[in-house]
Amino acid sequence: MSTVAELAAQIQQLSESEKHELMQLLMTDSDEPEQDADEAWRAEIVRRVKAIRNGEAAIRALQDWQE
Repeated sequence: MSTVAELAAQIQQLSESEKHELMQLLMTDSDEPEQDADEAWRAEIVRRVKAIRNGEAAIRALQDWQE
């Protein structure tokens, strides 16, 4: 089995289009963790909206953060 360094050396030998194709393949293969991240962000947004509606958190204007 190739090491990461060996794979990196092999990747350098690829054409730009082959590198792009490989990148797309790797990104597609790693979609599962990204979906988990999307789900986590959705849950966090829901949590924050509920906190605002329940009066447990407040919204501050951007200008307030810059001062």
